[in-house]
Amino acid sequence: MAGTNTNVVSYLGELFRSGRRPNNFLKLIGGIQGGVMETSSRQFPVAVLYSLRAPSQSYVAEEGANAPTAQPRTLTQATNVIEIHQETVQLTYLGSSEKAVGGIVPLPQGSANGPVQNPRSEAWQVMTAMDTISQDLNFAFVQGVYANPGDATATALQTRGIVNAIVTNLIDNSGVTSSTITDAIYRGYIEALVQQVVTSNGYNPDDTWTFFGDAAQYANIQASYEALGTIYLQPETEFAGIKIRRILTRYGTVNIVLEPDMPANQVLLADLSVVSPVGMPVPGKGILFAEPLAKTGSADNIQIYGQLGLDHGPEFAHGLLKVPGGLSL
Repeated sequence: MAGTNTNVVSYLGELFRSGRRPNNFLKLIGGIQGGVMETSSRQFPVAVLYSLRAPSQSYVAEEGANAPTAQPRTLTQATNVIEIHQETVQLTYLGSSEKAVGGIVPLPQGSANGPVQNPRSEAWQVMTAMDTISQDLNFAFVQGVYANPGDATATALQTRGIVNAIVTNLIDNSGVTSSTITDAIYRGYIEALVQQVVTSNGYNPDDTWTFFGDAAQYANIQASYEALGTIYLQPETEFAGIKIRRILTRYGTVNIVLEPDMPANQVLLADLSVVSPVGMPVPGKGILFAEPLAKTGSADNIQIYGQLGLDHGPEFAHGLLKVPGGLSL
């Protein structure tokens, strides 16, 4: 069982640093919002929705008229949940003492400013565990499947990824024969997706509107706009350590980002201004932390623990395009 030592170290900031995998979606939502929102419940709201009547002049009043009959507003709430990420780092006495890999090659000691780290050290083991959590969170935030069981000790909580949240602005062209799709047709798909999201939201793209696709769709988006010239496919910039390109659509400029965790043959258009990671703090410890476990034998064990989920905002703020497999422009 876990020890009672509460001398924990927070690793929340490490989620958004560069690692072995790009984790571009995770880095962007952490960079744009500038941190992690906190929740006091495993289930948290991502949107509070209400409806208004259609705009018209039917309800203008005559001079001196009595106040009209009240029209009630119906409120609904969309929610998501946190999920628990837990890793253990074990440092055996022999492993900590050994200064060679495979018993043959000595490990360079490195320096405080050097790139070389001892893979048997606590720092390196914790770093790689954090890399693992970061990549798992990025995958969950992109395409996670929602699960909110009544008994979280028997079935794990799972946060809903942004791809699976989208219902309103979904364009499915996956049944089209790929050989019939030209640059212009694919570009038309992209424009149609932007138009649908604009229609659902009532406003044009800003600097946070971003397309995400795997390597194939990232290339296809660019290829479909290259023929229009450099005004329509603009040079790359950098944000949060991520290379970002921009395309000029009929409704405004939209970012393009490579995201390997996107499902194949799908393109996400996300308004990142309404997207944020959410953390549920453990009292006295924090959202994502490391703490020593109880001593057992000739090894020291460290637990890394975090409770995090995705606030994807109202699902109609985003859009999803599905295209046929094997498409290469």
